[in-house]
Amino acid sequence: MKFIIECDGVVSDIAPAWYAAHEQAAETVGWSRLDQATFWRLTRTKGREAPILPGAKPIKTKEYYATFDRLTETDENVALASAFDGMSETWRKLTRRGEIVFVTLGSNHAARSRTLESYNLERDLGEVNALSRDPRRRPGELAALAGSAAGAGRVLVVGATDALIRAAGQADLVTAGVASGACGIPRLTQAGADVVYRELGELAESLVSGAQDLQRAGLLPAPPGQ
Repeated sequence: MKFIIECDGVVSDIAPAWYAAHEQAAETVGWSRLDQATFWRLTRTKGREAPILPGAKPIKTKEYYATFDRLTETDENVALASAFDGMSETWRKLTRRGEIVFVTLGSNHAARSRTLESYNLERDLGEVNALSRDPRRRPGELAALAGSAAGAGRVLVVGATDALIRAAGQADLVTAGVASGACGIPRLTQAGADVVYRELGELAESLVSGAQDLQRAGLLPAPPGQ
């Protein structure tokens, strides 16, 4: 089996990193910042439609997001993302069941690779694959990463963003949304996730217990003897 996992928000807790970028971006454009709880709640529920700069004109909000996007990709901010609690045990359960490929919608894949390595999880994690900034290219990129396992129905795309879930759906891959990142359960469901979990540990437990929910979503069971 092959897992294509979005590292941001699934394995890495990006909330501190994104709030640091929010503080810096708001200061750069000369606007007041939100408190951390409000920022994260609005981000998870409304995404770019959230009133992240209350009272700001669209041109100011556009300037803010251009700055925010740049700041979330700095080495310093990427390094602020720590592993979620219990990740070592979750990781063991996943790696016993297949190959793992990491992807990100961000550009700084090298910093993410270093951050993941710092978690000291079991096995060599390999590099993080940065998907295109052009959403039209992402389904093809995911299909290429899936490779021959896709034809066998043994690929699961695990994402914390609605953008990745949509791209995987367009590639006809089975998707599991994990609502521990930048999108809450409603946004992942609306994006078309076949199954949604609150955290990666719930997905691991499903696999341990037979993955009936994933099989109902279209993931084929392992061949006999595996």
